Amino acid sequence: MTADTEAVAQPSDAFVAGKKRADDTAFMLDRVLAEMGIRVGDRDSWPQLQGRASLSGEPYVYLGTVPMATARKLLDALIYAHSEKRMREH
Repeated sequence: MTADTEAVAQPSDAFVAGKKRADDTAFMLDRVLAEMGIRVGDRDSWPQLQGRASLSGEPYVYLGTVPMATARKLLDALIYAHSEKRMREH
């Protein structure tokens, strides 16, 4: 390999930083889900959760497909949290 092709083969600093941020976010989300009793990696609960990044370094979290029961549990928790927040504001 020449220096040019090696440089192309190496991930950019932006990509690596974005991937790390996405991995950290996915880890935190995993911990929150675990507190709710939702297990990441379990086919019946939440099969896949991964931190990813675009080549430009934009981080994102791939959530995979989520079973309806898990999605409903999350929606109920979000609705409850929002209603509690609104009650505290009034």
